[in-house]
Amino acid sequence: MADKLSHKDIVRVEKIKDRLNKEGITDVSDDEIVSLYLPERKAKRLGMAFLRLDKVKIFIISALALITVIFLFAFMQEKAGNFTINLDRLELFRKGISISADAEFTEPTARLTAQPVIDVTNIARSDVPPDLDNYDGDHSGDNYMAYTYYVRNAGKETVDYIASLVITSASKGVEDASRVAIWRNTNLLGVYAKRASDGEPEPDTLPFVSDRIVFRYAKPQFEIGDVDKYTIVIWLDGDDPECVDKIVGGGIQFRMDISADNDDWEPLIVYYLEDIVDSLVTGDKPINPAGVDSPDFDAYSNVTWQTRHNQDNIYEDTAEEDVEEDIAE
Repeated sequence: MADKLSHKDIVRVEKIKDRLNKEGITDVSDDEIVSLYLPERKAKRLGMAFLRLDKVKIFIISALALITVIFLFAFMQEKAGNFTINLDRLELFRKGISISADAEFTEPTARLTAQPVIDVTNIARSDVPPDLDNYDGDHSGDNYMAYTYYVRNAGKETVDYIASLVITSASKGVEDASRVAIWRNTNLLGVYAKRASDGEPEPDTLPFVSDRIVFRYAKPQFEIGDVDKYTIVIWLDGDDPECVDKIVGGGIQFRMDISADNDDWEPLIVYYLEDIVDSLVTGDKPINPAGVDSPDFDAYSNVTWQTRHNQDNIYEDTAEEDVEEDIAE
């Protein structure tokens, strides 16, 4: 071992003991000195070995480390809550559509996240409070998740959007006993459940659209000044035959996607060019195809749930059930 070290790498134990004695430290053994010194020397030698690598290897190692950090960050973001609402930034947020956890739109955004509900037990439908549509934001109880949010058009054009509630992950068959109640604009659209083992809908429920898609609603002609309100309530139903001991310890996560209902899809470069031309000629829209910079929502702060344009046009809605699996991809 010693022949692999240069002279400057070798430190005599006697020298260290002499230095300690001068400082009044006399009760340190040779073994203690060696144990303190070796980790420092090892770290130094590892650093020197890394620096001896060629530039290509250093670049590869650094790139892998960066990718790992990005992956972990994205994973943590996705797992941050058991219910998230995501607004399409490219098609909707850039056009002035936003979502908010409160009726006043004090913080318009493109993403909302509910806090996870931990250690829930099954309950009956009658145990779920009937007035959960009267609260804003995250208002979950001990054994149910409840979240109310709003969608607003504070832009310059009428749009069509699709709201889809998707199961992003589930374990131990929890999805088989889950119930999802959905209100839209104060109307209860229904209570949704996965079909029973015989393929029939569970009693007093509407069936999931598919194994992954709970609900889908297509809203045409969402006009300037319109505001839509949604309340999502999720619980495990104790009366479901599939609510059994084997699902104990399982979990489930949901995501509400709000995307543009646009058949005329165009590549990203087209949006860039359209925005650049529009900004140079008319100047009435920002160059903002990716939704990185927030539109000027403050200019439309007077558009709230109370002052919405569509407050006299609330009607009984029904959800679409004939939809392919791939809309959630």
